[in-house]
Amino acid sequence: MGTRSRRMLAIALLVLAGVLVPVVVVATWTARTVTDTDAFVSRVAPVASEPEVQALVSQQLADQVTGAVIDDRVAPRVGEAIDELAAPELVKGLLRDVAASLGGAVEARVQKVADTIVTSPEFRSAFDTALDEAHAELVATLEGDAPQGTVITEGTTVSISLATIAGAVRAELVNSGYTFVDRLPQLEATVPIGTVEQLEKWQGYYSLLKVMVWLGPLLVVVLLGTGAWLLRDAAMSALWFAGSAFLALIAVTVGVRAVVGSATSDIADPLAADAARAIVATLTATLVRNATVVGLLLVITLAAASYVAARRRLTPTPAS
Repeated sequence: MGTRSRRMLAIALLVLAGVLVPVVVVATWTARTVTDTDAFVSRVAPVASEPEVQALVSQQLADQVTGAVIDDRVAPRVGEAIDELAAPELVKGLLRDVAASLGGAVEARVQKVADTIVTSPEFRSAFDTALDEAHAELVATLEGDAPQGTVITEGTTVSISLATIAGAVRAELVNSGYTFVDRLPQLEATVPIGTVEQLEKWQGYYSLLKVMVWLGPLLVVVLLGTGAWLLRDAAMSALWFAGSAFLALIAVTVGVRAVVGSATSDIADPLAADAARAIVATLTATLVRNATVVGLLLVITLAAASYVAARRRLTPTPAS
């Protein structure tokens, strides 16, 4: 192999090793965060304090209670009773207005109780428990298994069911004097994580990233070592490797931000979309931090290699 061909092959291997660095970063983050229950809960748990998530869960539960009590049970009976009254239509109309205002007062009270609950420490504790219960099924879903109840599909939206939280809210409503809640069907709270189409894409990425967890670092080491051996110039090898890795890391970071931005674009409900964005952003925050640390290490490597290469070039060659 000629000198030129050897150099070109070495550079190609070093660049390829650098391009794989951000892939390894993402794969490692996936293995440590998504597949490990404790890590997943610790990463996602902070979203329980996000206003968007609290507003979504509060609205869901309040709507279920008021819908079941007022719309499904009270309103029809009150309406029928008013219709049966032997009174002028004007009086009936006034009675309907009074009934509506009373229903509104009950709805406001239930909403207030729900708002109080989702901002309490008990809500965050219940949220952690719900995440712990949901994690195993979420991983199974990413691996291609059919959801069993915790990961649910509503139309085109994929959500995680938070049964533990619904139970906590139900108990608090009963303790607050709303004993009728105990006779209602099971309350349900869910937080969206994306769409069905996006879940299918995540399943493909997840399978690839699981392989790259062990294959990626191995390829980086082999390609870097081979490229450096062929080039036989440590400073230039470091420049080619760190430079390509840094550029690839920037590209992947931009791509991740774009994915996060579009992850909830197809969720029709604005409140649910806001909550999903908060969840995805919180989950990927550690990935961004990891990428930042790797980026700083690459910049340091680039600076050191550039210094050595420049100093060597400026050092005069001893006369023979």
